[in-house]
Amino acid sequence: MYREISLDQFIEIYEQGDIRILDVRELWETPFIRGENVINIPMNQLPQAIDKLPRAEDLVVICQHAVRSKRVIEYLQHQHGFDNLINLQGGVSTYITAPV
Repeated sequence: MYREISLDQFIEIYEQGDIRILDVRELWETPFIRGENVINIPMNQLPQAIDKLPRAEDLVVICQHAVRSKRVIEYLQHQHGFDNLINLQGGVSTYITAPV
């Protein structure tokens, strides 16, 4: 099982810089998040990049619609023993469609 956060919670912790973010979208997808606490690894490249992921701190996994992020979380939990993973509900598409 994994935790989930809402878009509002995500924006708050992102702006505070208090958490690491794993963006599993493909490189050709337009990223909306960049920064020193963001790790960009497309889902299909993840098996070769496991050692780049922090285990000692929480990690929010994001993608476009929260489908890939859920798969990545399940993979990391079951195959590699991660227990620090958080999913962004609805993915970044909720950011794009959120009222301003």
